[in-house]
Amino acid sequence: MSAFMVNEDTLDLLASVAVWSNHGLFIYAKEGTLPPRGELEYAGEGESIYYRASHLKNIKEELRLENIASLWARYPNDGGTMAGEGAPFKAIYRDQATFSEVLGALACYEYQACESENWPNSYAHLLCVGIRKAICGLISDGQWEYERPAGQAQRVDLMDILSD
Repeated sequence: MSAFMVNEDTLDLLASVAVWSNHGLFIYAKEGTLPPRGELEYAGEGESIYYRASHLKNIKEELRLENIASLWARYPNDGGTMAGEGAPFKAIYRDQATFSEVLGALACYEYQACESENWPNSYAHLLCVGIRKAICGLISDGQWEYERPAGQAQRVDLMDILSD
């Protein structure tokens, strides 16, 4: 497996999701969650927090720091030199990217940031879980369960009939 530093637009997009819903980005820090690497306000083990617009630059920085930790884990001799300087946060608004673009960027980020031994308990991983849940909530328009429409015909599979 290899690793690279994701681009600034990817980090901006992932951080921006925190303000795409009316509620902010909900994070629950389960037991064993490590504190943030950067200056992001910490929920604390067993605690929850909503991140809002005032947290966006720190969310981006937290994601960036975990990606750098992944580079160091994968390339111990020169991982940090691959990261570059970084850029200030630039918001990406809900009408400027699709949900599928967010999920694609999230998959890319997780693949690149997962090399450190602390990834599963990292705060960045927790942010990724929160970002995914936020996007799922927006896609589903808040619907949590599925109910089959009344009168919907039941499909019959020929293989099911033959196996009986």
